[in-house]
Amino acid sequence: MKRFSVKKTACCALLCSVIICSGGIGAAASDDTDNLPSYYSSRDLGYVTSVKDQEYNSCWAYASLATYESFLLKNGLEIEDMSTDHLNIWATTHSDGTGWIRDVTLDGYATIAPGYFTSWQGGVLKSQASDISLYQGLTSDDINTGLARYGITSIQYLKKGNFSEIKRAIMENGGVFSSYAHSAACLNSDRISYFMPTGYAGGYSGHSIEVVGWDDNYSKDLFKEVNGVKPENDGAWLIKSSWGSNNEIGGYLWMSYEDAYLFSDKYKWSYALKDYEEIDENKKLLQNEIYGATYEFKYVNSKTLTYLNRFTFDNDYGTLDKIVFETVADGANYSIYYVPDDSNNTPDADTNHWTKLYDGKVEYAGYICADIEDFTPPDSTGSIAVTIDSSGVNSTASLGVGEWLTSSNEYKFLNSSRSGESYLFQNGNMTDLMDWYSKNNNDNIGGTFVIKAVAYSDNTPTLLGDANLDGAININDVTEIQRYLAEYIKLSKTAKANADFNRDGKVTIDDCTSIQYLLAEF
Repeated sequence: MKRFSVKKTACCALLCSVIICSGGIGAAASDDTDNLPSYYSSRDLGYVTSVKDQEYNSCWAYASLATYESFLLKNGLEIEDMSTDHLNIWATTHSDGTGWIRDVTLDGYATIAPGYFTSWQGGVLKSQASDISLYQGLTSDDINTGLARYGITSIQYLKKGNFSEIKRAIMENGGVFSSYAHSAACLNSDRISYFMPTGYAGGYSGHSIEVVGWDDNYSKDLFKEVNGVKPENDGAWLIKSSWGSNNEIGGYLWMSYEDAYLFSDKYKWSYALKDYEEIDENKKLLQNEIYGATYEFKYVNSKTLTYLNRFTFDNDYGTLDKIVFETVADGANYSIYYVPDDSNNTPDADTNHWTKLYDGKVEYAGYICADIEDFTPPDSTGSIAVTIDSSGVNSTASLGVGEWLTSSNEYKFLNSSRSGESYLFQNGNMTDLMDWYSKNNNDNIGGTFVIKAVAYSDNTPTLLGDANLDGAININDVTEIQRYLAEYIKLSKTAKANADFNRDGKVTIDDCTSIQYLLAEF
């Protein structure tokens, strides 16, 4: 059963929709942009690393990590360059034949990095991955997947034409990932301005980049006339590419708001990284897949569906704190439940036995993170269920699934799903997802739902007042708490326990004051 087509290009390949789309139509900024500046640049503000010069057809990896770097810098974190080699090798074929079916010299796909980030297996500092190289013949079996310091918990997919949404995403997160169709015929001779008109019939190749700013007043006259067409309006996006410092503005370029393919559905996905968790020994990510959503489970035409992943809960990480899932059911309502096992060691179909953990609304298509009240599963096994209710919105109750992909009858991604991992609940019936695929799609490879849980160890304070966990109490701890209260940083569970100096169950400015009083007595 062939269900997916992949766009192959000379520069890179990018995962597309079920049938390759023709691309969106460029338009001037016409949506609500109130309270947004006419000019913004994360480059000017220092939320970017240096422009790189890509190896092979790996623009997707460079653009993904550039977006990740900007996101961390915008959040006030001190970082170095991330390793594109680690990401590239991670996205090669595993020794058992599963994973992304490619080697490091081949094209990549736009959905690779979201899986890499949300599985907490990357990004990895270049200095920490210094012992790996694309030229060593390594595969995904050979790299260390425990080096990531920050795990992504939510990602927003972006839509072409929604200028305010894209601009706010850039301002809030440092930059966004996207792709466009590149042709030298659409690039000015100075290599600074780029515009491909809608209907362009010449050759081109897909190219992934980071978008780091905009200028509403960038003159339309600065763009090259292509096939007798120029942009109708002023305005351009500031693009960070990965072809080195190849022009007078250091390898950046300005791309017209009216470019035919930037942010379009031709190259999925364009996205912004939204939230993260600092990875430490007190946290664990429960997941049944590591590659993220390669497809959307839309086979069942229903406005309400419940999806489950069954987990074995670790006694050392006994508290569930967040639930992460992927969906494109923008605007839908959702509910999250803990589902115990029944006597057959499968999820209990009696909803009277379920525990509701959260209700929310899907604010955007992408990876959603629900910050639930701390919950301790009563048994060593059980399931996390996500019910999607898309009643009243123009979408089905879909959820992301790790599912095999083909192009020209060749596998481009091959999952390693197993029975007992994922279940579909509908009309009172609980069905193992592998059985559902076999029965309804004549498919024995199946898939795994993208539902993850962030679990914490049940730590008690190690040293009251030691918010930065350096083993001492000083003014730096007060600063750490103030930064946390201002939402510049996040604290681990141990750090929060230490920061709650007055032991009232929450971290407030009162804790800062109490620590300052303590320090003054010394």
